[in-house]
Amino acid sequence: MRDVLTLAAPPGLIVDVTSLEQALGELRAPRPDRATTMVLVKSPHVAHRLWTGGVTYSKLNVGGLGMAPGRRTVFKNIALSDEEFALLRDLHARGVQITLLTVPGEKAKDFADLLER
Repeated sequence: MRDVLTLAAPPGLIVDVTSLEQALGELRAPRPDRATTMVLVKSPHVAHRLWTGGVTYSKLNVGGLGMAPGRRTVFKNIALSDEEFALLRDLHARGVQITLLTVPGEKAKDFADLLER
C-alpha cells in the first residue's frame, strides 16, 4: 500500500505512510512550514480517532467505503455502518465539513443532507 500511495502522488508531493500513533505525534506537532496537509485514512474510525487525539481539521471527504456486512448504502457506492455514521455525525457536530465523493470531478453530497432524513 505504501508503494501504491507513493506512486500515485503528484511529483514533488511528500508522501509519508505511518501508523495512527505516529500520525498523531506528527500532526499534533507545531510545523510553521506546513501550509496544507492531506491525510488519507482507512475509515471513519481513524478520522474520529485523529480528532479525539488532538488533530483538528475543518474538512473531511468520505469515499471508497463499499458494502460490507452491517453497512448500508448512503450515497452511490459509499456505505456506512451505524457506528461509522455516528462517528461522522459526531465530527460534523464538532464543526467538520464532511462531503461524500466517490470519484474526483463528480458532484459531491454534503453529509449534513443525510442528517435531515
